[in-house]
Amino acid sequence: MMKLYNNPQSRGLTLLPLLKELQIEDQIEQVEVAYEHMHQQAYTQINPMGKVPCLVDQGVIISEMAAIFIYLADKYRDKGLAPALDDPKRGAYLKWMFFCHGPFTEYIDIKNLQVSPENIEKNRRSLSFGNEAAVFDFLKQGIGQASPYLLGEKVSAADLYVAYCLIFAISAKILPKFDEFRPFLQQMASRDSLKDIPWFQEYRV
Repeated sequence: MMKLYNNPQSRGLTLLPLLKELQIEDQIEQVEVAYEHMHQQAYTQINPMGKVPCLVDQGVIISEMAAIFIYLADKYRDKGLAPALDDPKRGAYLKWMFFCHGPFTEYIDIKNLQVSPENIEKNRRSLSFGNEAAVFDFLKQGIGQASPYLLGEKVSAADLYVAYCLIFAISAKILPKFDEFRPFLQQMASRDSLKDIPWFQEYRV
């Protein structure tokens, strides 16, 4: 049985809708790691970064959110949540995965740290997201083109990752409620895997 090391106050909760969509909740033992234990040797032997989530599958250790998303969606590819390696949609799928894990997460962290817009602009060449306007433009353009999902008619793991990051940023007042997001968030809010997440409530129709 796989083990997923996590914490109920961590970003690792982002993975729970994926487990539901893949119908593998009963195949994963969820191990709660308290924050005060994350940097103790018992856990750093598994993940030297001392962070959650972290997945262990038959001795293979997968840390980093996007890696776990991609690994599980590929492992259970019969569920249809990941385009095949030779599928033309694979590129867009990976783009969204790594946008969330890289520039979007960095943007959220910078905003949470209350870094001033002046300092962001001053250091934009050193930041993976560039500046706020670029993040907004990327999201509005890409999500505005969802039809109804990011890759077209079929939902993918990328939709789950993007929707969770998006709704978190909106609820934390880091990201405005742009009109371009509404159709996509309404589509995602209707999925059973996201029905227990209260942040989606206003998008349920």
